[in-house]
Amino acid sequence: MKKLVGILVVLLAISVAFSATITLSPTIKGTLWGHVELNKGGLDTALGIEKLSVSFGAKADATDITLDLTIVLPSDKTTVVLNSFTVENDKAAVSWYAAKSFASDNGKGLNWFSYYGKTKGITFVLNLKELGLQVATQEPDLLGASDRVALRGAWDIFSFSAQTGLNALKWSGDVILEAKLTPFKGLTVKGGVSASDLTGTPVFNYVVDVDYVLEVGLLTLNPYARYSDTLGQWVGLDVGYTIGVLAIDANVEYDIAANALGAWIQPVISKEGIGWAGVKFGYNYDFGAATQSMTLGFLVKSNGWAAGPVSVDLYVGSGDFNTFYSNGSRKFGAEIIGDVLADVKDISVYAEAALDLAMGSFKPSITAAGGYYFLDGSKELVLGLTFPVLIDGFDFEAGVDVFDPADTWYAGLYYNYKF
Repeated sequence: MKKLVGILVVLLAISVAFSATITLSPTIKGTLWGHVELNKGGLDTALGIEKLSVSFGAKADATDITLDLTIVLPSDKTTVVLNSFTVENDKAAVSWYAAKSFASDNGKGLNWFSYYGKTKGITFVLNLKELGLQVATQEPDLLGASDRVALRGAWDIFSFSAQTGLNALKWSGDVILEAKLTPFKGLTVKGGVSASDLTGTPVFNYVVDVDYVLEVGLLTLNPYARYSDTLGQWVGLDVGYTIGVLAIDANVEYDIAANALGAWIQPVISKEGIGWAGVKFGYNYDFGAATQSMTLGFLVKSNGWAAGPVSVDLYVGSGDFNTFYSNGSRKFGAEIIGDVLADVKDISVYAEAALDLAMGSFKPSITAAGGYYFLDGSKELVLGLTFPVLIDGFDFEAGVDVFDPADTWYAGLYYNYKF
């Protein structure tokens, strides 16, 4: 990697020299926590620090250079890990990252590549702000992967990204190109080409995406299409219509490779402080097999039910109430799931309630959350009690699932302090 950075420095013919007094302004953030809990397994006492980071902002008076530095102290406190730092001024910026992706990486990456070459590893980025160009080097964390060199350019209506690789200072024989063009408002054309083994038997992969958003009064039309040799082929249309408390969303899509048509429509009526009610009907047709299928789901839920210290959230809909997203948040109630056409018992009822009292400095909170799934009879009713004890951030908590008390009960003292 040192040689790789050195090559770039030579090619770019860049040298920087300055002398100035630098003032550091450290900022420390994190969450200090501890608890002593009694549950079915006995006594559990623990403590720790989560998401601890130390950052330094600095300015050099001579050239107005700004330095941003972020380090993370692991919980074992025996080592210091440098995550990233950036040095910049009005014309340029240089950044080093311990682990950075060329792709979006859920908003954490550089977001240079969408289709190919979405590697992640130790990354260096040079940003030439006035030219709209950036250069990056990367040592991917994949075993055996080649070192990467990437170039990014972005202007008003056009952007492109290119990358290739080096293996022991020899060209890896691959090139990746991606570009995005927005010729006018609403129309976006994106594409990419991946070429590998160019010194042997070349292999080419490609993808083109076209997306157009047109707003006509209360109606939004979004036709889109993709054509690729390995990443799918389809054409589709998203439709949105909103007037007052009524919103209608729909989609129709033809999968060229699968020779299949899929469509759905979802009308919703909602009113803040009252509720939300919607149904979702889906239809699929396989032209090759001459088969069709239909789905029907629904969801009715409260919307901002609160009066004084009491708040209530109520959900009735298709699907299992114990369906969650990958991040752990509950999917049931957030969107329409399930299919009552497949089984009329595919319906759940779920509710959450909270009573937050204020009696001087004593502020107890009593919660209840319960659900029932008619298809398999699964159920839960979780009761909880929380109140502060003596010190800010120090709370007593207790809870139990009424239908499984032996395995779910707990009570303890918990401390959380964010700084």
